[in-house]
Amino acid sequence: MAAGQKVRTLNNSFYRANEKKQRQNDYQMRIKRVHKKRFIIAILAFFLIVTFFGYQIVNTKLLTSNLNKQITVSQKKLDSVRAQRASLKEKVKQLNDENYLEKIIREKYYYSKDGETIYSLPNNSLGQK
Repeated sequence: MAAGQKVRTLNNSFYRANEKKQRQNDYQMRIKRVHKKRFIIAILAFFLIVTFFGYQIVNTKLLTSNLNKQITVSQKKLDSVRAQRASLKEKVKQLNDENYLEKIIREKYYYSKDGETIYSLPNNSLGQK
């Protein structure tokens, strides 16, 4: 065998059938690779979409929870302010009553009527209403 010899392929029916079978196998393998690649891409896209929407749902749930807490706190503050407002309105009504006003002035400032004497007893504490 000399170094310059070339290999020749025979052009017979066996060789052609073998070539055709090889091309079909190559085509089938290529199709399988393409399908596998598409399947992997579809699965990745599906998981990305599910992850994105899952994050959105969890984030929305947390925001809703925080807003509900803020609403509860604000509602409690509003109730407190309404109670305080009602109390202040009641005090204003009482202060418009002369008898009550006289009583408060007498207790707090030791104010007396003409000819009246006020005695401070030891068991009375200052500031008691």
